[in-house]
Amino acid sequence: MKHLTPAFLVAALAAGCGDNSTTTTETGGDAERKPQVGKWETEVDALPFPLNGDGRITTLTIGRKEFDENFANRGNIEVLFDHAEETITVETRKYVFGDELDREGAFDKLSLWAYVSTGNPSKPSSQDDADDCTKDTWKDSCAIYVYYDGKSQPERSGMDFRVHLPTGYRGKLFVSTEDNITEQTYPRRGNITLDNLCTHGDVAMEAGWAKIKMCRELTPAPACPPAGIEDCENYPDGAWSKDCQCGDGSLFGQLIVRAPQPWAANITIDIPETVWLNTTLKNTEVMKPHDCKPQISACDGGNCVLNTEDEYSPSAEFNYPSEAAPSGAGFNVTVESGGCTKIPFVDDPDMWKPESEGEPTEELRGLLDVCSGCLK
Repeated sequence: MKHLTPAFLVAALAAGCGDNSTTTTETGGDAERKPQVGKWETEVDALPFPLNGDGRITTLTIGRKEFDENFANRGNIEVLFDHAEETITVETRKYVFGDELDREGAFDKLSLWAYVSTGNPSKPSSQDDADDCTKDTWKDSCAIYVYYDGKSQPERSGMDFRVHLPTGYRGKLFVSTEDNITEQTYPRRGNITLDNLCTHGDVAMEAGWAKIKMCRELTPAPACPPAGIEDCENYPDGAWSKDCQCGDGSLFGQLIVRAPQPWAANITIDIPETVWLNTTLKNTEVMKPHDCKPQISACDGGNCVLNTEDEYSPSAEFNYPSEAAPSGAGFNVTVESGGCTKIPFVDDPDMWKPESEGEPTEELRGLLDVCSGCLK
């Protein structure tokens, strides 16, 4: 159900009881209901983001599903590892489907929620000032969510996030978003972009697309210090022996990207050609056969061993370092789509069209690929 702003209610009452016509503007024409998308706004600008010492950042969470009729971004998330300095910048972009009154009401009440959090969020007024991640310096285990300052967040509203992180970040990154399909003419999918990811990632999505480019200097164990990496690469018994400094498996990196059933998502992971890496792709659509057979196009036979025994769940091991290394270890990439079907979407609000002009664009989703050099 759409939650009306007070201004909208006043306008509706002024139009007269029992009048089923659309809300009118001051000039007498119909009020235009359409995608209302704001400009990108910088909420946190180059705030210190420590990578070392007692205050170093080990975990960052961006986005979540709706909780208590609030906190749902229902939007796109971009995470760009492009800061040479140890700083973080957070940008937001609000949206709502409706008229200008809906825009004014929703935009005024939507804001960034950024606090230290290990559970479900609560109102900013109930947070400890010491846990405010936007003040002084970024803090470990901070979460970036949306907050709606009202009784119930309108279903047709949300916020996009763009977060800039240090290139040297090797902590954990959790990213989650939902689609917004309440308005049938404007199915707004939650799309994910991670650029230059060099560490552990865990991504949860629905029927959008994800484009994730791993950094070219990716190592099997991103959390392992440089001296440990060197020790494992040159270990006398063989590279990445389980006996080397970081070879016991506890520091091996992992990227998990999931669009669980029934969602069908297009997910592309761009990996470097030289890292020791294992990957498994799964399309778990139950209606087989179908056209969403995952690809590991990065595996050309020269640097990997490909297993296609299950054409809907292929796997591959890249750059196995030595017989002393545990097979199947290294950096692990797991990608899953729960469906294979045509999905309607409107990525660009300028491409939106009202119901009288036809249906939204749709495309086959559920396509998975691990490639090398395919994302720019």
